[in-house]
Amino acid sequence: MAGPTTVTTTPKRSRVDAAWSGVAFAVLYVLGTMTAFVSPSDTDKVKDSPNDLAASWYGFYAKSGNRTTIIIGTYVLIAAALAFMVFGSALRDRLAAAGAPGAGRVAYGSSIAFAAVTLVGAAAVAWIPGAKTFGGVALPTGELNYLASQLGFAMILLGGGAAAGLALVAAGQAGARTHLLPGWLGWFGVVVGVIVFFLGGLFVTMALLVLWVLIASIILLRRPASASAA
Repeated sequence: MAGPTTVTTTPKRSRVDAAWSGVAFAVLYVLGTMTAFVSPSDTDKVKDSPNDLAASWYGFYAKSGNRTTIIIGTYVLIAAALAFMVFGSALRDRLAAAGAPGAGRVAYGSSIAFAAVTLVGAAAVAWIPGAKTFGGVALPTGELNYLASQLGFAMILLGGGAAAGLALVAAGQAGARTHLLPGWLGWFGVVVGVIVFFLGGLFVTMALLVLWVLIASIILLRRPASASAA
């Protein structure tokens, strides 16, 4: 005789958080990168000369409109990072209810790491424009003008990509195995996770991350928060 079937249901609020926090992340991350990652238009022409490049960034930061755009963009990026952490928390709950608590913990822990490195990277990007706008200090004149933003970009894209990639691999394979997510989406998440982990420095790979989170969020919003196990 077959054993009894147990149905575990997570709270409706967790389902809503998972869906809408993921959608919020997708929208905010795109807007944040578009505004925080602005740079002088002549960067490519002068990039081989440290002095010319530093002067180009000095002139760029000297304009209050450019500084304001960057500062707003970094705040949006921070909001996106927090939304991703909430998404990871809800995924943890859903995966635990579906019978994959270990994968859920990995996904959530990785989402925390993603949020942390994105926050620090955003601070590096906003450091010089923020110091000038809010503190009224003089702009630096050397290589720090462009190296500070490059450090921030590296942390957000490389560090954030590695953390988000691990989250997608854990959630994707467990989601496909437990039928929390459609099989194709789960394994697509694994592939995207591996790509983002190693190639997060490329904007197109981070776009894949945003796409996966958006699709997964919509599906979680439409599906009941329950999983069945024999």
